[in-house]
Amino acid sequence: MLIDMHTHTSVYSTDSNLLPHEALAQAAERGLDGVILTEHDVVWPRERTAHLAEQVGILVLPGVEVTTELGHVLVYGLDALVPRITDAKRLRAFCDEQNALMFLAHPARDPGLRVPRAAMELFDGVEGLNGCDGPLQNQSASSRGRTRPLPPIGGSDSHAMHEVGTAATEFAANIETLDDLMAALRSGDYQPAALPY
Repeated sequence: MLIDMHTHTSVYSTDSNLLPHEALAQAAERGLDGVILTEHDVVWPRERTAHLAEQVGILVLPGVEVTTELGHVLVYGLDALVPRITDAKRLRAFCDEQNALMFLAHPARDPGLRVPRAAMELFDGVEGLNGCDGPLQNQSASSRGRTRPLPPIGGSDSHAMHEVGTAATEFAANIETLDDLMAALRSGDYQPAALPY
């Protein structure tokens, strides 16, 4: 099952020009089975993602991209985000309380931002394939978990139509709900997948 784990729309991300229906229709056309809407510091209500899924015919689930001092963090499994959690350790504690998972997003994009090795322990995985990053950035991102191997996911990080469906995560399990996604992520039985354009 192919799921784009990192997408943005103009509904909640001011840097995106994608309307949800257009983005999801494009994702379905590109062969994706599902999309996680990971807006900047905002979690989509589950009822709204379920409504979008019904309309478009692919899986649509909520996630969030949280801005922290260590960079952007993709979080899965939250129904809502406590405003202004910008400290990665506090975010980890909150995610633990909520049984949510944290993945370091596009870690090689900002050369001035270095995540200390000890801080890598905060994350459940890393975005090893980002559709908006180049091959060297993605290679560097995949190696970020050297001291403790972190499973890599893939996502397009789409903000514009031409970016939709450029990267995804291939899951062995069938995923129909957020609970299914969380179980699949915890299993580690997945891999990033670059999609031909």
